[in-house]
Amino acid sequence: MIRRLTGADAAAFRALRLEALRLAPGAYGSTLADWQHEGIDRFAARIADGWIAGAFDDGRDEAFGGELVGVAALDREPGTNVRHRAGISAVYVTPAARRCGFARRLLERLAQEAADQGVVQLELQVAAENRAAMALYEKAGFQRHGLIPRALLVQGRFIDEVLMIRRLDGVDPKP
Repeated sequence: MIRRLTGADAAAFRALRLEALRLAPGAYGSTLADWQHEGIDRFAARIADGWIAGAFDDGRDEAFGGELVGVAALDREPGTNVRHRAGISAVYVTPAARRCGFARRLLERLAQEAADQGVVQLELQVAAENRAAMALYEKAGFQRHGLIPRALLVQGRFIDEVLMIRRLDGVDPKP
């Protein structure tokens, strides 16, 4: 099941976000140190301030038991001249739940919500070395549109990021 997170999901969201930052430090702009001392209230505020989708197993598989196994955030641009755009961030699915379609369904749910809000262009950035994530995003309709050199500095190492765009109005993002 894919649904929008609520304040009641704050503890599960906190645990999953900290897991993501611990297991994939090169995939995010934030670090585990940035968030590990934050309490439930900070995570509840993040949920309230954004549109975060959660993937929950339906409970038929005892390995998941209906727990939160994935998240992805839709971040809407606030300015009038950029309200047609939104970003996708903080995408993560637990290792045990990967290859089950959760990430694809999270992306589709966010695309639907964005379209419902009048967004015509979704954007995301992904580490250039994360080929599996890029393949997922391409299957979800995103196209590579540029490279941001040295976008992240992780433990003394620069990581480039690829800017990817999905147009919800069917217009090709390539010039």
